[in-house]
Amino acid sequence: MVEKRETEAHVKADSSEEVIEEAAKEAEHLLFTDMAQYMSQFARSFEASARRWELVVYPSMLAFIILAAYGFFLIYKLTDDIGKMVGQMNDISTSMVNINQNFSSTTNNMNTVAKNLVRMTGYMKQMSQDIKEQNQAMGAIVLTLREMDESVDSMSHTIYDMGYDTRQMGRSIDNVSGPMRFMNSFSPW
Repeated sequence: MVEKRETEAHVKADSSEEVIEEAAKEAEHLLFTDMAQYMSQFARSFEASARRWELVVYPSMLAFIILAAYGFFLIYKLTDDIGKMVGQMNDISTSMVNINQNFSSTTNNMNTVAKNLVRMTGYMKQMSQDIKEQNQAMGAIVLTLREMDESVDSMSHTIYDMGYDTRQMGRSIDNVSGPMRFMNSFSPW
């Protein structure tokens, strides 16, 4: 009996070990199931979070790439424009040198013009003096012309008088010609 009891105890111990093992296996299975559920939830939540980040990160990366390309384009255009400005500044520098030379030439020309103006001033003074002398001469000519005008006027009156006298003489000759014709018949010539 003791053996039986021992066997029963042993069977009970074996069965309790089996129960414990089964319980451990079941707990382990539940733990793995729960763990799998938790991991599955974590994976789903991570995927959802990753999708949210994808919605932010990918457009941000695209925007960054576009902005970087645009920045490169702006830098390229800036260097190109600066190159053009340098070329234009060289042209302006050359033009300024030419302008400086032209100003020097203009200064020389203005000096020549100033000298010519001084000469012209002298000529104008001489012309002014000559014009004054001509005005005086013209005054004398005007007086002479007035005297001539008076003389012509006087001659006109005299000629008018002579015309009157000639007409009178013509009448007188007409009056005398009648008796003269009579006398002509006696003249030998």
